[in-house]
Amino acid sequence: MTLTAIGAVVCALLLSTSSAQDPVQRKFEYKHSFRAPNLAQRDGSIPFWMITGDAIASGEQLRLAPSMRSRKGIAWNKRPMVESEHFEIDLSFKISGQGRIGADGLAIWYTAQQGTLGPVFGSNDYWTGMGLMFDSFDNDGQKNNPFVALMINDGTRSYDHQTDGSQQMLSGCQRDFRNKPFPVRVKVQYYKNVLTVLMHDGMTAQPRYELCIRAENIFLPRNGYFGISAATGGLADDHDVTDFSVYSLFAEHRQPAQQQQMPQEEKQKYDAEFERQMKDFESERQKFKEAHPDKAKDEDEDLSKYFEDSNARELRLIYESQTAIHQVMQQMETKLREISQQQNVHTSMLQQGGAVAQPAGGAAQAQGTGIMQHEKNEMLQNLRDLTSSLRDMKNYVNEIFTRSYNIEQKLNQGGAGGAPQQDPSIKAYLENIQNDVRHMKAQQQVGGNKSACDNIPCLSSTMFMIICVVQSAVILTFVYFRSKSDKAKFY
Repeated sequence: MTLTAIGAVVCALLLSTSSAQDPVQRKFEYKHSFRAPNLAQRDGSIPFWMITGDAIASGEQLRLAPSMRSRKGIAWNKRPMVESEHFEIDLSFKISGQGRIGADGLAIWYTAQQGTLGPVFGSNDYWTGMGLMFDSFDNDGQKNNPFVALMINDGTRSYDHQTDGSQQMLSGCQRDFRNKPFPVRVKVQYYKNVLTVLMHDGMTAQPRYELCIRAENIFLPRNGYFGISAATGGLADDHDVTDFSVYSLFAEHRQPAQQQQMPQEEKQKYDAEFERQMKDFESERQKFKEAHPDKAKDEDEDLSKYFEDSNARELRLIYESQTAIHQVMQQMETKLREISQQQNVHTSMLQQGGAVAQPAGGAAQAQGTGIMQHEKNEMLQNLRDLTSSLRDMKNYVNEIFTRSYNIEQKLNQGGAGGAPQQDPSIKAYLENIQNDVRHMKAQQQVGGNKSACDNIPCLSSTMFMIICVVQSAVILTFVYFRSKSDKAKFY
């Protein structure tokens, strides 16, 4: 059986024995805690906490020291722990870096005064209280790092970095907490002058705690401050904290006594005082109504004007929908005007091309005045774009027609059910819009059955093939006679 398993069994037995003799209740203290998500506010601050140095807080984590050389950062609670003399800290952190060896480490503090930036893992030296260090760099060369060390200081001793605090620490354990797939969780419990530290190795999502430190006869200062710090040296790691939860601990047998004391001694007195205050209030209210009947009447009747009933809300929504339809129709009119202008431009181009394309005396003029292939392709492409735009416009008009028809039906139903009548001018305006939409829809349906060349002189495929054959014949004749004259000159 390994030492780790033996320690876990001893921890379980101690906890079970203590809980059996004196059950403990926990209460979460949010003014001394922070946790993800929404760990920090938008300005980068944490409520009830002071952040300084190179520490940066975000919604998901508090980065005390980044993976850069010679960085340090601290976070200290602004409020003293006055809720209870006994507490429990549940910490979740990640220390990760690219190198095989990291530096320097992280520390948890409970001191009589708020800490400042200093040389001990980012915090000041000569503190008064508890310091729990997670040292990741081997300064003394003993090859026992990463190491967890507990040091209790009365404000007169200095932390020795050269020996990793081996002469000052009270107790410790060797645990590897760097580059773990899951956050490492630490539980620090101080109850009846006994300090216990349990750790999770970070290899699983669910924490499995093992005993790391247990020290008795520990006397910490009352009304102390919680803090956390980290620092880097020649090497560097990212030191991130995702959860710092503090719980106040109470003995179970003390709670019922405090809860029973209030109803027995104070409840009747408070109830009598409440009844007296209510009677005084009602009498003063009645006197005010008798002295000021007009104001009392207004006070009772004017409450309805601050609320919106269902009919008024429905009418307001109808007016807003009508306004939106009016804006859409204006945009529709602008788009139709632009399409009409484009159509006029394309029509003028096609008319000019058709006039040139008709020969006056047969094949003799087709060589220099016919429509070129790229011009014909461009005109066909313009016609396709125009047809697509008209099709989109038709769908858009149909959608507007459907919306206006639904609003009209809704208005009719509201009028039949006793809702407030709509404005006649708005109703007439909607009817005009529907008539215009019906007229445009009828014109599009009639125009869809006609060919695309009603008002434009089209070039049929037969005529186009004849022109191409004539042009080819003229070009071949010209090439033939030109080559013949060249041969005569050569001989």
